[in-house]
Amino acid sequence: MLRYSILACVAVLLLLPRAALAHPHVFIDNRVVLQFEGGKLAGFRTDWRFDEIFTEDMLMQFDKDGDGAISTAESEAMGSETLPNLAGFRYFTRASVDGTDFPDLAPEAFLARVEEGALHYELTFALPQPIDPRQQKLRLEISDRDYYVEVLMAETDPVRVEGEGSAGCEATVKDDPENAYYEGFVIPQAISVQCR
Repeated sequence: MLRYSILACVAVLLLLPRAALAHPHVFIDNRVVLQFEGGKLAGFRTDWRFDEIFTEDMLMQFDKDGDGAISTAESEAMGSETLPNLAGFRYFTRASVDGTDFPDLAPEAFLARVEEGALHYELTFALPQPIDPRQQKLRLEISDRDYYVEVLMAETDPVRVEGEGSAGCEATVKDDPENAYYEGFVIPQAISVQCR
């Protein structure tokens, strides 16, 4: 009788939508800096703050001297190990201009650091060519569409603009239900920028 009850429970679980069973295993608070050069948006930098458990796991693997910080050499080792894996997930980064997707964006620079006990990854990206936000529309989304990792914009100071010609430009973050993923259960946050 017990065997049939277990089989019945398994059958019910298999019939549930995938999203109902989903739960992220890693959590990221994300901040983004949009970088201007000569009045145009040239690229952006992400700053991922990882959760406590992931931080502890990574420090156990890469903090060779056990000082609770990440040295330059340790950051390079971490990047060499993790960036190839992230490449298969587009570095959780989806950028488009006027609806044209850039699927091959890869970071030009990587830095790992520990701040207030949390591991951070900084990834710096250059757009294929600078864009003029006064005439072109940027959409930037940082997410894991497999939903193993939950990426949310930080509650405070989630996105800012900096650099030459960024005066009068402002970035916004909005929920984007039209691009929901994971069978429609997860709504991404999309970044855009407007300039006067």
